[in-house]
Amino acid sequence: MKLLLAIVIIAIIALIGSRITFLNRRLPMGFRNILLTGTEYIFIGLLLGGMGLNVLDANTLPKLNPFLLFGLSWIGFLYGLQFEYRLLKTLPRRYFSITAVQSFVTFCIVSVSMYLILDRYFILSQTVICLAALTLGSTASCTAQSAIAIVNMNYRIKNRGLLDLMRYISSVDGLFSLAFFAVALSIISDIDSEAFSILGSMKLFGISILVGAIPAVILIILSKSQFSQQEFMVFLIGIILFCGGLANHVHYSPLIAGLLCGIITANFCRQRLHALSIVVHAEKSIYIILLLIIGASWEFKFDVSLFVGIIYFLVRILGKVTGGFLATRIFKPFYNVPVGFGLGLISEGGLVIAIILNFRLLYPSVGNSLITIVVISVLASELLSPRLILAQFDKTEIPIKNET
Repeated sequence: MKLLLAIVIIAIIALIGSRITFLNRRLPMGFRNILLTGTEYIFIGLLLGGMGLNVLDANTLPKLNPFLLFGLSWIGFLYGLQFEYRLLKTLPRRYFSITAVQSFVTFCIVSVSMYLILDRYFILSQTVICLAALTLGSTASCTAQSAIAIVNMNYRIKNRGLLDLMRYISSVDGLFSLAFFAVALSIISDIDSEAFSILGSMKLFGISILVGAIPAVILIILSKSQFSQQEFMVFLIGIILFCGGLANHVHYSPLIAGLLCGIITANFCRQRLHALSIVVHAEKSIYIILLLIIGASWEFKFDVSLFVGIIYFLVRILGKVTGGFLATRIFKPFYNVPVGFGLGLISEGGLVIAIILNFRLLYPSVGNSLITIVVISVLASELLSPRLILAQFDKTEIPIKNET
């Protein structure tokens, strides 16, 4: 009965939340960005969890794992669908190079720094610390689009080239973030072992390819048949659920499996646009469900994780600024790029939450501390990011459209 009540409450909140928009509300841009990215649903989930109303308690949450697997696979599939090779070829190669350098530098700086911090303040095995550090490096390397969208709506910016570069990076660097996370999961094939196994890593890498490819091949075969829109929707939902379940069965990431399935579908399935329209329509509702679950499963404590969260936020800024500076100096655009360009890329968004939730699903014993670290950083980043983006543009070139 409690599980049914929990499902009903989650469904109602997701349905209402998916129809609310804060883009045009008269709120400061930072608060509007927090609401737009849905961070508040983490705290609603916390209220529904064991620290609040106890609707989503320790016994109920594991029974929601099928929803979690489906949601993570759905998010990965949606992201993968956007990377069609024929379309990517038409985009500026310089932008892709800048994105790659910026993401890699940020990943390296944050991963190394967090390894040193976690090793100092947490009593964990070296394997666990290494995987947690690589995961935080992965989350640090991606950028959300919400803050850029808010700035673009409120200001008429003349340096469109710089704004377009920010928008490009925020839409593409998530692919690098997921790639780093996938590599981390493949390299560290056994979290209980201190020894690195090349054979184990290669085996897990091969399995990860198959887990994403098998559902994609099935969907491509099904798409060649005659079907109605409703039938294709059923096919698609079934394939994404199968992808998430298959990943869970082999103890792999449903998020990465969904990404691979989406990339293959985008490049080889003739129903790509049809699939994209379906998954985009339900994206916000599914994302809200994931936020509610991560909030309900979060065991918030006043411990060292709060301090590490602040360090992670500062180190991520260092990584973004360094990465942005190096990338735009190596592949210099044909317009002015400020030295602090990376400060305009600190917004984190939903993909970060999905990665951390996936990590907690695979390794629940250490996932709670990472949730605390990332939530602290997300709140600070979303609050500050609109103003930091605005600071990268010449104030004399920005007529105010409608600042609140």
